[in-house]
Amino acid sequence: MKETRHTLRLSGTGPTREKAFATAIGQVQSAVGKRTDGVCFRVEPLELDVVSAVEHRWTERFLGLFFPRTRQRFEITLRIEVQVASLDLDVLDFAVREERLSPLQHALRMR
Repeated sequence: MKETRHTLRLSGTGPTREKAFATAIGQVQSAVGKRTDGVCFRVEPLELDVVSAVEHRWTERFLGLFFPRTRQRFEITLRIEVQVASLDLDVLDFAVREERLSPLQHALRMR
């Protein structure tokens, strides 16, 4: 088992604040997986800072003239420090068990 710390900078967008935040947080596992050798089995957030949070607003109109409505989209960028516990499977020694089946057993088990 090996424990490491990583600082991630992730961003997300969405129609609501919650969706934008969830999109950014949802990227943690894949971002950690790319930086870590082996299999990650625990990702623990230590610190979370909001780098930027922006709300975009604009007005849409049907056919350019009718039915104006205000639309919005949110963008958030986070800096997250995580501690990762991982296991390197290349270091493990696996025991080999070999089965020898008779032709009848092979046909019955379909192996």
